[in-house]
Amino acid sequence: MSLAEISNGAGRFGVLAIDHRDSMRAFLSPDDLDRVTAEQITALKAEIVAALAPQATGVMLEPEYSIPQVSTCGALPEGVGFIAALEAQGYLADPGAAPTTILEGWSVEQAAACGASAAKLLLPYHPDKPLAAAQEVVAADIAQQCRQVGIPLVLEPLFYGLDDPADRTRVVLATAARFAGVNPDLLKLPFPVDPEVDDDPEHWFAACRTISEIAPMPWALLSGGGSFERFLHQLTVAVDAGCAGFMVGRALWAEAALAKPADRASILDEVVAPRMTWLRSVIDTPGE
Repeated sequence: MSLAEISNGAGRFGVLAIDHRDSMRAFLSPDDLDRVTAEQITALKAEIVAALAPQATGVMLEPEYSIPQVSTCGALPEGVGFIAALEAQGYLADPGAAPTTILEGWSVEQAAACGASAAKLLLPYHPDKPLAAAQEVVAADIAQQCRQVGIPLVLEPLFYGLDDPADRTRVVLATAARFAGVNPDLLKLPFPVDPEVDDDPEHWFAACRTISEIAPMPWALLSGGGSFERFLHQLTVAVDAGCAGFMVGRALWAEAALAKPADRASILDEVVAPRMTWLRSVIDTPGE
């Protein structure tokens, strides 16, 4: 199994994340989720992918609104692989309520059969919470299924329920250690330091370097919905510390998604595309 179809020639990742579903509805219409139709979500995703995928090493999609719609409409360029999300939705309200499940009617086998270059599994996780052991079992089971089918796995254990923001580093590092043991092909992780608590770049570097030492496989930084400027700074530090790249969502394309449809193309061209160029410059630095 290889991640070459979603990475650059140096084995780094510049992935456009557009696999949002429940979170997309909540982002676009927080007071009335039902106001956003499936057709609107699909059209939005296709427009964002068409504008940004040519600069990406891969695109993260899901089977409800974008697989196969985004590729069949021609938005996904030839040569850019896509990652297929596996997890069911419904975890946003209470991440610790139950173990992660695969989307109904979907499977690792179907993800591979649809042409995905990799599968992705998001698991809400906190090492100290009651759900932790069950989530580790889910991750191990899906990793085994991916190995049997022959599709790489991107594993995204995402913290929730922090009692103290200053505890974020401990939680992220413990999480990285637990899930590195599952042996996915790639770990997708949040930045390990809360920048509101600690803005010291040396502390940021040390925490990211620890992840790189913990994980024998590559790891990529997720954006987590913050500002683009902050994510760019975090990515620069993380890559210097051994991070293999980024998987970026709302920090990249939020303004375009919220814009009026008539204004979206110009925002993607004038604001969002240059951001992707800056992110790619971090991972594509000659000699790195």
